Amino acid sequence: MISNRPKVWSISRRQLLHQCPRAWILKYGFRRSNKTFNRSLQRISDWSSPWRMMQRSIRLIIIQRLESHKNKIPWNEEDIASKIRMNIIGNRYRQNKTLELIEKRIGKNTRLKFRIPNSEINRLVEIACLRYNSVIKNPVIKKILNDDIVEWHTFSRLDTTKYQGNILHITPDIIWKENNIWNLMRFSIQSSSKEISIDNLSMLHWAVIRRGLPSDPRRFVIHELNWYRGRWIWKTKQGNENLHRDSMELIRLDLKAMQNLHEKLGPACDLSQIPLASNEKICTTCGHRDTCPGGDDLTRAKLEQAALEMFKSSNLRN
Repeated sequence: MISNRPKVWSISRRQLLHQCPRAWILKYGFRRSNKTFNRSLQRISDWSSPWRMMQRSIRLIIIQRLESHKNKIPWNEEDIASKIRMNIIGNRYRQNKTLELIEKRIGKNTRLKFRIPNSEINRLVEIACLRYNSVIKNPVIKKILNDDIVEWHTFSRLDTTKYQGNILHITPDIIWKENNIWNLMRFSIQSSSKEISIDNLSMLHWAVIRRGLPSDPRRFVIHELNWYRGRWIWKTKQGNENLHRDSMELIRLDLKAMQNLHEKLGPACDLSQIPLASNEKICTTCGHRDTCPGGDDLTRAKLEQAALEMFKSSNLRN
């Protein structure tokens, strides 16, 4: 199991780890050598609700808008609705094969399969357009599109940073230089807090080790642009050595927790040892809902799991 020990950190992996350790194990914890089985689990784990597809399409359109401006590619704002609609419909179509895979495994219709009426797609497109039109009014975005900020770059979240033998996904969505200060920003389409996320402070590490950027954390400002309770919230925090150190300690602890969870799974891949979701809302949007004990009744499944752990513990003592 050492060869397959988790070595990759990202905000999405961290969030899933804390929301549902079982879902995290199913997505990231199995042997890499069994590629077909691993791919199947990955596809099921990647299942998304139409609402989540809408949220992702907003971020995609924002980045496309900025990149088209940088590359001087003509952009028609009237095409926004059709771009978002095609993104949702395209993702939904690609997920049909995942639903077929789930139904093949369980031998019956999955609860994840449901028809999305055109009226619901229209509603999602309208919501996405409103959020997009709102974010474009952000002062920084306006400055970039008006060429008032000339030194700026976009990056992919798939880019990696090596750290003590681990791989980190800590890249900002966009960086820009203003008044001799470098600014690092990430977009979050759904936030549950007004405060800047400690997860995103890890962008500081990406910045201070990147060639061409200052090595002093005080030369950076961390930005988050989050959708929170019906409006975009712009949060900032001045970088410093303490924030840099704390963010890397958080990553170290997360990786340790991931490795401990993976060891708990054991060579027999005993899922009964892995904790279930923190609340039922997580289960309703999970691709493993049909095969997970918590998919029907999370409270009962947790009680049964606790009873099983007590039984195993008593046997060990005896």
